[in-house]
Amino acid sequence: MVLAGFFLTITHVTPAKPPAALTVLELKAPASPAKTPPEEKIAPIPVEKKDKLPEPPHKRPIARIPVPIAPVSIPVEIVTPRLTDPGPIVPETAAPKTLSAPPAPQVSNNAPDSWEGRVLAQLNKHRRYPRAAMARRQQGVPYIRFIMDRSGKVLSSRLERSSGFPELDREAVALAKRASPFPAPPGDKGGDTLELVVPVEFFLK
Repeated sequence: MVLAGFFLTITHVTPAKPPAALTVLELKAPASPAKTPPEEKIAPIPVEKKDKLPEPPHKRPIARIPVPIAPVSIPVEIVTPRLTDPGPIVPETAAPKTLSAPPAPQVSNNAPDSWEGRVLAQLNKHRRYPRAAMARRQQGVPYIRFIMDRSGKVLSSRLERSSGFPELDREAVALAKRASPFPAPPGDKGGDTLELVVPVEFFLK
């Protein structure tokens, strides 16, 4: 049996931060010693000649230029339990489901009747498990990033994060264009284009 799951994310592209200012250090030559008036010449006293040790070279200070790193924030959905009347105690017939935080921001509403749910259904309909990957029992979760216009047509698609297997990565990238066009986004989704990041799960059971 082939299981496939999707999570859908919508990200807003923010302008990159300007590079950090270059630190410039100005180095000055050491001041020459002040000249002293000539002294009376005294007959030199013979002493043993010693080899003069070379002075250690002066180390020039190195300017450290900080490199800006874009912070990555992964919000975790917190589920607040509602206090309700428990009623009579009934023995459980199935194990409770375990909620785990997704590796990427999760869309708050993925119901089938929502726009996000229809997009996921479209992807799931056109998803294919590569035969070579299936024969080798390869499993993973590649992330794809694709851009669609207001009509739902996919303009571009690329790999956001590799699953570790080229066959699965290629299938995930091709999936977005194969499933195009998607349902047109609703009016509350602003912008001429929408950029979505979707994890595509490939698991065998």
